[in-house]
Amino acid sequence: MSIINKYREKERLMRQLQEELLAMEEKQELKQEIEFKNAIEEVLAKFDKSETELLALFNANVSSDGSKPRRKRTPTEYKNPTTGEVIEVRGGRQKNYQDWIKQYGKETVQGWKVS
Repeated sequence: MSIINKYREKERLMRQLQEELLAMEEKQELKQEIEFKNAIEEVLAKFDKSETELLALFNANVSSDGSKPRRKRTPTEYKNPTTGEVIEVRGGRQKNYQDWIKQYGKETVQGWKVS
C-alpha cells in the first residue's frame, strides 16, 4: 500500500472517529456523567480532599494512601514427631519449614499439621 493510500485511510478513520465522538457528545447520559464528575471535583477542591480519600470514605477496603489492606495469614502449626519441635508457619516460606520438606517430603510434613 502506497503512503498516499495509508494517509487517506487514516483520514477516513479520523472522520469516522470524529463522527462517533459528536454522536456521543449529544447523548444525555454522557452530559450527566460529565456534570456529575465536575460537581464531585468541585466538592473535593472545596474541602481539599483527594480522590483516594473519597474512595476510602465510601469503601472500607481502601486505605487513605490508596492501597488495599492485605489479609493477615493465619498461622499453621506443625509438630515434628521425631524431635518434638513445633513451628508456626505463615505462608510456607520459613527456613525450618522448607528444611523439613526437603528432608521428609511435603506430604509427610503436611501430616504433622497441628492447627
